[in-house]
Amino acid sequence: MPDNKAVFQPIQVGPLRVRNRIELSPAEPMLCTKDGLVTPEFVGFTAQFAKMGAGIVTVGDSPVTQAYANTNHYVVNLADPFIVHGLFRVTDAIHRWGAVASIELNLRDERLPAEFSHDEVKDIIRAFADAAERCRKAEFDMVMLHFGHGHTAASFYSPHVNKRTDEYGCQNFENRTRFALEMIDAVRERIGPNMAIEVRMSGDEIYPEGVHFEDALRFARAIEDRIDLLHVSAGSMYEPSTIAHIIQNTYMPRPTNLYLAKKFKAAGLKIPVVSVGSFDMESAEKAVSEGECDMVAMIRAFLADPEMMLKFKAGKADEIRPCIRCGACTGADPHGCPKPIRCGVNAPQGRQPLFDEIPPAEPGKKVVIVGGGCAGMEAARRLSERGLKPVLFEKEPQLGGSLRTAGANPIKSDVRRYAEWSERMTLRDGNIDLRLGVEATRERILAEKPDALIIAVGSEPIIPNVPGVDGANVCLASEIDRGMIVPGKRVVIVGAGLTGTETAITLARDGHDVTVLDMLSLNELRAREKAIGTAVKLAQDAGVKFLERHRLAAIAADSLTALDADGREVLILCDTVALSLGVRPRTKVIEKLEGLVEETYVVGDCNNRQGNVTSAVREGFYAAMNV
Repeated sequence: MPDNKAVFQPIQVGPLRVRNRIELSPAEPMLCTKDGLVTPEFVGFTAQFAKMGAGIVTVGDSPVTQAYANTNHYVVNLADPFIVHGLFRVTDAIHRWGAVASIELNLRDERLPAEFSHDEVKDIIRAFADAAERCRKAEFDMVMLHFGHGHTAASFYSPHVNKRTDEYGCQNFENRTRFALEMIDAVRERIGPNMAIEVRMSGDEIYPEGVHFEDALRFARAIEDRIDLLHVSAGSMYEPSTIAHIIQNTYMPRPTNLYLAKKFKAAGLKIPVVSVGSFDMESAEKAVSEGECDMVAMIRAFLADPEMMLKFKAGKADEIRPCIRCGACTGADPHGCPKPIRCGVNAPQGRQPLFDEIPPAEPGKKVVIVGGGCAGMEAARRLSERGLKPVLFEKEPQLGGSLRTAGANPIKSDVRRYAEWSERMTLRDGNIDLRLGVEATRERILAEKPDALIIAVGSEPIIPNVPGVDGANVCLASEIDRGMIVPGKRVVIVGAGLTGTETAITLARDGHDVTVLDMLSLNELRAREKAIGTAVKLAQDAGVKFLERHRLAAIAADSLTALDADGREVLILCDTVALSLGVRPRTKVIEKLEGLVEETYVVGDCNNRQGNVTSAVREGFYAAMNV
């Protein structure tokens, strides 16, 4: 029977009939060679999305000039005339599964429009056309021209950036759009009428001097007769304050940029409009069914669960593994030090073809798992996939461990959704023998006669040895997040890591007077974890005060004493002191259990590392694969 959900209805995009309303949005998996040639890993990575149902599969950010390719490695190099050979393997794999094959053409040049000579402007237009022709030869169905995010093509339309005084300047609207129109026409001449053209643009560049909606709409109306699909994003990569609108962090609302696509739709454009920005299948269905956009583009949701469309179509939305927007897939420094793409909640992702198929385990092998947190649950589910029936001991009456705590803060809804999914799918798995509320003693483990043991007992909070730390006014920041403690009006949080800063944000927004102190400077903290910078900015916007390079010295009933970088005492009046100083592995528990079983794995937070969801999932997965 045909599915009546709006996202599964076909749509006409220029000369193409697309089977549904979901597009894989462009990304940089960094799986090509250093010189930008296609690899089997890249083909496998790309093909999975067509196999799992995407209507359009878009290959991400692909340089059209060799100069750009020289600074952007491990992505498709469209400046190389021999790239066609490898790209044909990509389109062949996409077409096998019935999807439309598309590719994003882009140029990032640090120079401003006025710094290009007239001949160089013509060269840029020619480079896009040459690249598009190579895509046609490789049998792509569509090309995406990147006119968004402040990149070179977009910069010609911006009066703030483009100070040229010739016909490619911004003196009038005709000149302002000349570069775009000439480039689109040059591309169309090379690819002919049977391929589609999608243009990606920022519906609003967000920063004050940038291009805003009304001007963006004028641009869309100027080009709509020449293109077939309009892809509406937001922000500029060259204005750091707007980047969260391009690659949304966990604190951004979902779906982030739909309001812009909705405004373009309301303006009555003649071509379909695509929205992008932290969608999942439910929000995509709502947006399309209510006419707020014609299509939805997603990548991170696909990375987290490539089968999400199949599950949604089958009425199993609650089985879709949710993306937590942790940033693991975008990397800490994708262009300065690129690494192959990985996913924080889906360990096989980017590791094609090693885990294209989960290998069956040795029949009848008995595995005991100690700990029902993030790593333990991942190991249990993956062992079940391999055909085993693991026994999982969790001393608490419910699953989750520190994963449940990590998602307790109201602004951590992404992690909470993943925690709920992880628990739900573990409880639902009939192959997992759950022993909840049962401590895994040596005797109980040995009674199971296991062939392998996975220790995933997690960590415990670090409590400083200072006077007053056991006072009634002292608690853990996580206890506030979980609603176990109601703090007073004036709160000092000790520890400016993610947990402490996130607690500070919610308290300040609720009207508390919040101070956060840390031994390190904020710059040192940002260097450790990129998400801290965003969290600190949100905290400061909420009115949180930060004391950098201050060490906790003592706690009293109505105050806290800290030592500054010079060793001077600083007295802070407060009603509540909340500790957030990190965690340490439960080494004593590990020592009790090690040596019981020859094949033993220690995973997650208890593995003597700074734990997070990404490492816990990876280690739980690997242990299950290695058994």
